[in-house]
Amino acid sequence: MSPARFHRRIRRELDALRREGVLDAAAHGAIAARYPLERWDWRSLGRWFLIFGAISAVAGIGLLAHEVFRFTLAKLAVLLAVLTAGTFVGGWRLRARGLHWAPRAADLAGGLLLIGLTFTLGILYSTGSGNWPALLLIDLAILLPLAYLLDNVLLLVLSLVLFFSWFGGVTGYDAGWGAYWFGMNYPLRFLLAGGGIALFGLLQRRAESGLLSRYQGFFLVWLSGGVFFAEMALWLLSLFGNFGAIDSYHRSTAAELWLFNLLWAGGNVLLLWLGGTFRLRMLRGYAITFLIIQGYTQYFWHVAPAFGVVLSTFVAGAAAFGLLRWLERWRGTEKAASE
Repeated sequence: MSPARFHRRIRRELDALRREGVLDAAAHGAIAARYPLERWDWRSLGRWFLIFGAISAVAGIGLLAHEVFRFTLAKLAVLLAVLTAGTFVGGWRLRARGLHWAPRAADLAGGLLLIGLTFTLGILYSTGSGNWPALLLIDLAILLPLAYLLDNVLLLVLSLVLFFSWFGGVTGYDAGWGAYWFGMNYPLRFLLAGGGIALFGLLQRRAESGLLSRYQGFFLVWLSGGVFFAEMALWLLSLFGNFGAIDSYHRSTAAELWLFNLLWAGGNVLLLWLGGTFRLRMLRGYAITFLIIQGYTQYFWHVAPAFGVVLSTFVAGAAAFGLLRWLERWRGTEKAASE
């Protein structure tokens, strides 16, 4: 194992001990200083190249097949089935050689091919119902267990994307399978679903110290996905209120918009506190990012029109510069404290 990778593993263990309260801040900083991290993480860069390479390879195979061969849908389904099985077998063989990210990238390519296969079969055997979210649910039922069986965090990310795509389709107001879902309007359902996913991430974090110890870090995917979709839902609610359909107008009141803006700001303040208490930088990153987004959104939505183009642009630019300076100083102070 390389020294950089060993240091990162030690840092993760120290962070876990700090979150559990075994180490205090002083002891954590003193021990962590003995295991410095590289300033440039070449392994992380290579990991992203593998991910994008897997996606590009799948797209390239599809484009080449479209240009060279004349497929029927039935032949395309057979080809996709073979490629899907081949990529998962390839991932298994790479994993047997002791590689880390290459088999995960191969599994991700297999998951993307599986989605293409289910939609191709859906077109072939369509009954005319138009219920395309059911195909996503089938993929989710396959890929989510595979993410845990293969210990593949990339498949877990893909599963979360599938879940929210299915959830948005099956509960949509204009989906064609009924009206409102439990009477909830468009963004509010995503807020509640995102909160539920984030809560599941916290439960997964607790389980990773015992029953699910093999899946260290999986809770971050659940937590990140839930927080992100909740943040996006609150963004829409703060602008338009609790509207029912995205293609119709909702006459929101000022009190309603103030309520959702306060809820959004309060939620991000809570994330800041939780991120600092449990040493989860991701939560603090989400909180700071969306507090900035909220400030700029409200500025351009309500204040900038009164200033005019030139003055409003100058104020926004000056605020961005000042914010950047503050973030740099805050980051430097935080880094010095950790050392």
